[in-house]
Amino acid sequence: MDDIHKIEQLAAASWPSYIQKNMGQWLLRANFGVTKRANSVWTSADTPEGDFQQEAEHFYKSLGLPVCFHISNASPKGLDAVLAGSGYEKADECFQMTALGWDIMSHTDDNSRFTYKWEEEPSSVWIDHFIQLEEFSPERHQGYTNIFERMPSCKTFFTMYDQESLAAVGTASVIDGYGGLSNIVVAKEHRGKGAGTQVIRALTEWAISNGAKHMFLQVLKENLAAVSLYEKIGFSPISEHHYRIKR
Repeated sequence: MDDIHKIEQLAAASWPSYIQKNMGQWLLRANFGVTKRANSVWTSADTPEGDFQQEAEHFYKSLGLPVCFHISNASPKGLDAVLAGSGYEKADECFQMTALGWDIMSHTDDNSRFTYKWEEEPSSVWIDHFIQLEEFSPERHQGYTNIFERMPSCKTFFTMYDQESLAAVGTASVIDGYGGLSNIVVAKEHRGKGAGTQVIRALTEWAISNGAKHMFLQVLKENLAAVSLYEKIGFSPISEHHYRIKR
């Protein structure tokens, strides 16, 4: 198995949906509409037998959700063109980025101005803080709860403070020696103070202490500030993915 397929499998495992159903080696995922990743067909394997479009469309329409496919560099060749030809619109181009854990540590310095709180399972307050910082609707709370409950058992939900002010949150999980980073959000009033770098450093240090050698994350390609930060501290793109959606 090449690195791209490996990372795609780990990324799917680190962000599990409330409903997951096999379609051959692909995975139908649904989570009440909260996040595209959790409400899309994972396609980073050989094409299943039969009419996969019909099966996927029946699955999502029965749940009242738009039909969505996750298309990556590990997806079957030609799949993206087939879906485009069937009227599926392209959305959310992303990078999958990886780094060695110790490279991240060597590219960052510990910033003692911040204090931390760690939770093995996210409290309702942690989820509220995450939703608040992302400026999402409070109605998404249960959808995120579903995902976080099903994440791998080796996980942490991190809150960072500048004095007593909420500065940032983030999540990490470890599977098979790989640490996955997600939900990294810095409060607007604390941006430009090194908070983003410090969150990644702290979560990477936690992941290393729990057996991770490699780190991975996903980021929107249009989020140039985040991409630049990740590259500065040791990450590089290993693959790209996007979504194809039919409403």
